[in-house]
Amino acid sequence: MADGRPHGRATSLPIPAPAGRGRLPWPLRLGILLAAALVCVLSVVFGVVQPGVADGNGLPWLVGHLAALVAAGLIWWLAPTATPGWVIVGYALAETAYMWAYGVDAGWLWPLLMSISVLPGVALVWLALAFPAGRLRRGFDRRLVITASVYLVTYAIVTLLVTPNHVLDASHERSRYAVLAAGDVADVLGRVHAGVMGAFAVVVAGVVLLRWARSSGAARQVAFIMPVAFVLWLVIGVAWSLVRLGGWPEHLRLFVEDLNAFSVVLVPAAYATGLIRMRTIRARAVDLVQTGQLSETGHDRWDGAVKTVLGDRTARLVWPGSQRTTDRDPRGRAMSSVGDADAPLVYIEHDAALLDNPQLLRSVSASLRIMIDNERLTAELRHSLREVSRSRLRIVQAADEARRRAERDLHDGSQQQLFSVALRLRMASDAARADGQLALADGLETTIDQLASAIKELRELARGLHPALLAEGGLVPAIAELGRRCTVVTRVTVELRERPGQLIEATVYYVVSECLANVTKYSGASSCEVVVSDDPDGGLRVVVADDGVGGADPARGSGLRGLADRVDAVGGTMRVESPVGAGTVVSIHLPG
Repeated sequence: MADGRPHGRATSLPIPAPAGRGRLPWPLRLGILLAAALVCVLSVVFGVVQPGVADGNGLPWLVGHLAALVAAGLIWWLAPTATPGWVIVGYALAETAYMWAYGVDAGWLWPLLMSISVLPGVALVWLALAFPAGRLRRGFDRRLVITASVYLVTYAIVTLLVTPNHVLDASHERSRYAVLAAGDVADVLGRVHAGVMGAFAVVVAGVVLLRWARSSGAARQVAFIMPVAFVLWLVIGVAWSLVRLGGWPEHLRLFVEDLNAFSVVLVPAAYATGLIRMRTIRARAVDLVQTGQLSETGHDRWDGAVKTVLGDRTARLVWPGSQRTTDRDPRGRAMSSVGDADAPLVYIEHDAALLDNPQLLRSVSASLRIMIDNERLTAELRHSLREVSRSRLRIVQAADEARRRAERDLHDGSQQQLFSVALRLRMASDAARADGQLALADGLETTIDQLASAIKELRELARGLHPALLAEGGLVPAIAELGRRCTVVTRVTVELRERPGQLIEATVYYVVSECLANVTKYSGASSCEVVVSDDPDGGLRVVVADDGVGGADPARGSGLRGLADRVDAVGGTMRVESPVGAGTVVSIHLPG
């Protein structure tokens, strides 16, 4: 696998369409179910309830078929395909032919109804084999259903030709389709038919049980429902066939007939129950894949969760570009791709039996796709945030370096030149005064005073850009100088084990400077305290507190917002507590 792709053909697992898309609208489906239920009720009323028509097993039959229609509605709601629901509706309607036949005692209709009543059995075979995918996935299943269908149609035609009289009364009008008058032929055919259908049922039950035994853990959690229901239906059918042979107590015969009439609901109900169970497992799939194994690292992060959800301890994720290959026996294994078929995000190697549960695989696939995309987007976002943080830090560093450079240029260049000019002017003033040119000397003195004022302002500007005291002596003398210059009484405490880096040092200085400026301008405080100390958790802690009017809000002023941005740019945090009337406390934590 030089290209990182697994050997063999992978099954693509697209994200499933929402349930119900492309189907009949719900009102129409509900109307179909109600109409089918009405047909079932009318068939019982017409064929059973009328006095003297039947021996009274219409109620179990009706309850069973109405329950089957309810199951059809659930299947329409839950299944990815509507076919199983239509099969159940068709089965229930075809079964009514048997009831209608009870109420028809003459003419061409009743023999046809009796023949039609033998056909619906193939529907239960189809449901058992198509569960849970809603379609026949194997060639053997299709051949079995086709064989059963051909046989039942053949038997229905033969029954039509050999049944001599009405099913309820031999004295009734002879069937107009019968070509043989011997009633024994129909009895023999009925017994043979019971045996053949029993054999079919045994084969189907064997297939369903074998498939369940070979399925994986998660598939077994769902698939066990159908074998149990089908075997139970088979046992009831065999018991009913034995009762029909005669020799059984009357009460037992009636009980088995009622049980057989009601057993029609077993397979449809098992189908619907299995779909409900599958939906529960799919919901758990999303939760487990999204929350499972998050403490692990690398591409194996979700392996454990996928194994748990699929119930397949041999399942694993194979990532494109990895060197993981299918080195085990490929028989009984399957490979399903997650994402686009041409560029899958990952492959799921699993038991081939899970292909019978495509909805579970699709749910796991969809959840994995979301989580992988989320991880990729999260990684990209974190990378972007790191780049933004680095960029902000570079900007702050560049700004501080520019301030230092400007301060040096002012101190070593412009300020020194002004000092030289002032010195020359002083010499000129002294010379003029010695020559008696008092007016000129006074003018030069005025110019010298103005120049001294300009030098002082230039010195203040240089100190604001980057104070020389900070560069030379560090935070202790620089913060103390800020406290002395503040017009509010300020107590300064600086306790540091070692001198921090230039960037952190400059940040502390400008934060304290801005906070003291705010105290002077806005707080109305009588005293203020500045504390700069080592934080027990590492880094530096800066607290500026005053006893002023409070009410400071970073959202309303650019000064505090600017401080917060600068602190954040170097990886620190800032908190402002300023209740109205209770002063303001600005707390800052900076990395060491």
